[in-house]
Amino acid sequence: MNLKTKPKTQETAPEFFPEGYIKKAVKILKLVSEESKLRIMLLLAKKGPLTVTEISTTLDMNQSTVSHHFSLLRNADLVTPRREGKNIYYDVNDPLWREMGKQFFEYLQKGDNIHFLGKFILKRLSK
Repeated sequence: MNLKTKPKTQETAPEFFPEGYIKKAVKILKLVSEESKLRIMLLLAKKGPLTVTEISTTLDMNQSTVSHHFSLLRNADLVTPRREGKNIYYDVNDPLWREMGKQFFEYLQKGDNIHFLGKFILKRLSK
């Protein structure tokens, strides 16, 4: 008996999401997994439209670094620019991202004993 035989390959189930969705999700998650970019996204989700100067002051970051992060976030369609005179205001592109950011802040403020799904608290874990 040959112990190294491989089992017959099973038919692969169709993916729940198309490959393009998966690749886009990976790109977005990689961007926001970097601390500075995540801080920017969460600040925008919490405060709304801000300029590079306002963000660099609030987060104590170099303006050129913030501008570079915005170019990457814009390319991923996570933020949108809006010009008002000489100022460019950046904001979270999608209401979903704004809501996720707000919920994330609420979760961090309350600690790890609360679980959210959408706008609903699922359960409170006892310690």
